[in-house]
Amino acid sequence: MASPLYVARNGTYEEFCEVFDTENNDATDMLMAALTNDDPDARFRISSDMLDKGADPCAVEEGQNTLSLLLGGNSHLGERDGELVKRLVDGGADVNFRESRGSLPLRLAIVIRVDDDEKRRPIYEALFGSEVLDLELPANENNPVNTIGKWLRMNVDGRPGKLDVLDEFLKAKGY
Repeated sequence: MASPLYVARNGTYEEFCEVFDTENNDATDMLMAALTNDDPDARFRISSDMLDKGADPCAVEEGQNTLSLLLGGNSHLGERDGELVKRLVDGGADVNFRESRGSLPLRLAIVIRVDDDEKRRPIYEALFGSEVLDLELPANENNPVNTIGKWLRMNVDGRPGKLDVLDEFLKAKGY
């Protein structure tokens, strides 16, 4: 039988339910694994289940927090990933967390693949809606000249029509 951690990361929701045991498995460990599941439905359902069971949305493991795992650990944005981002942010996940490669959640949000920037709207709503979001942080630790706000603005301006939703949120913040 596969370990619950392996199944959280690689299996379906149904497979996970078969092996997960609340007495012997830590909900936060399972959440951290599930956030990188390639199956968007399994990712959402397992992660939501673990949050319902008390997983810590503020968890940090090996240089990654829950937001950086979700936004940086998957090549494509899942249909309900925005709902997960909202739950994580509402639960206190650090929107200004710099993950092990130096990226902030907002940078990861525009790198993850989608067909249309409109699909990122729930993510922008959650991140920009956080009272502690700091757009003045350096976009890159190695080159602190540009802030994340200015870097995002350069991306919007350099890709006309591709990041229109992000443009709305940046304008609302004065960028």
